[in-house]
Amino acid sequence: MRRTTATTEYLKECMGTALLELMREKPLEKISIEEMTARADVGRSTYFRYFKNKEEVLSFKIVCLWKRFDAQHHVGEHTASDEAAAARMFFEFCLSMREVSDLLYATGHQGCILDAYLQILRPDADGENALEYYRSNMTAYALYGLVNAWILRGAVARFRDRFGADAPARLITSAIEHHAILHTAQWLEKQGYEVTYLPVD
Repeated sequence: MRRTTATTEYLKECMGTALLELMREKPLEKISIEEMTARADVGRSTYFRYFKNKEEVLSFKIVCLWKRFDAQHHVGEHTASDEAAAARMFFEFCLSMREVSDLLYATGHQGCILDAYLQILRPDADGENALEYYRSNMTAYALYGLVNAWILRGAVARFRDRFGADAPARLITSAIEHHAILHTAQWLEKQGYEVTYLPVD
């Protein structure tokens, strides 16, 4: 039987949900495709047909969450020409998926959030003009930088509440991350975090 688009999207999101559940049990790198598809009750062929890696599954799940948030709040009607309103709505969206964000940050896979933002803000990259393409990319990175800083500031507070103000806090990142991440890492250093910048060959 031929699958409908809605059915395919549902099965793809099921993999995202299953992957998030498994990430609460073990690192993403140790989760096999077989484990993920079995938890989702989806055939392995569906994964290989639509995704190149597990990070794409996570980004797809975030995009699905955004689509539901957009449908409930009619985001486009309020933010089409108001970037400040768009930023506020993205913050509200991040609050609505705080558990997912916390998990991705805790496991070092927050880049999936940026990938999702890029998909949300430029869903039809092939059909847009160059100016709009660069503008949507700039907006996505700017929003991600704001949300990234906000989440990490909250992480500092939660860490100190749990382990005490004098507890050592460490962060590892690559030396070639986007400047929004590097600037946030530098801010965390000023707050007492021990930040390691890994070189990239």
